[in-house]
Amino acid sequence: MKSLSAARMRIAAALLLGFAAGMGLWFVLTVDHVGRDTAAFGKAYNQGYSDGYTAALPVYENKTSAKSGYMPLFLQKDPQWADAAYSDETIGTYGCGLTAAAMALSYLNGREITPDLLAAFVGESCLTDRVNDMAKFSAYLAKTYHFETRDTFWGTDEALKAVDDGWIVFAGVTGTLGERSYGSHVVMIWRENTDGTYALRDPDDGTNSIHAWTADELNAVTFTQFNAIKR
Repeated sequence: MKSLSAARMRIAAALLLGFAAGMGLWFVLTVDHVGRDTAAFGKAYNQGYSDGYTAALPVYENKTSAKSGYMPLFLQKDPQWADAAYSDETIGTYGCGLTAAAMALSYLNGREITPDLLAAFVGESCLTDRVNDMAKFSAYLAKTYHFETRDTFWGTDEALKAVDDGWIVFAGVTGTLGERSYGSHVVMIWRENTDGTYALRDPDDGTNSIHAWTADELNAVTFTQFNAIKR
């Protein structure tokens, strides 16, 4: 009986050791697989980020030194900064004007300054009654980065004329813009395209941000007021 019990114990021990070894191998393979997947994702993300950053950089024409190229597209709900504190809640909730200002600054300054970084710079100095104040943002950018700025003005035709003259225009919006409807929002009109349409960045909507807007479409939008900056 003792020999039989000892044999059973040896078999049980061997099974346990085999199970443990199998679990260990499974764990190692799983970690390796997850690690490779994570590395692949990180590489793809970094490459996409790099491509997007390169495309966003302003390009200078050698003969005229005129700036052309692409405005970076930042969205306030991007998980990289959406949960960062701003105003009464977060950038994702209240950061439309901040995000628009970060795009304009990145473009004009030739270096990327993300919304969370700009929020750290300005604190609450560009808010009025806890709401983005684009006159204050324009004044801050003009003072800090030596841009030109325009006092608050009204009228969509005047805003489009300013864009034609090289100004980046921050526009307050209420009501319908594309497929979206806003109570109080800030977008940015930044370029007249070669076909006479206009390029706009909507910090809360990627589709609006890549649409080529006609003057008639923009005149149909309820814009409340405008502020503008340029280098």
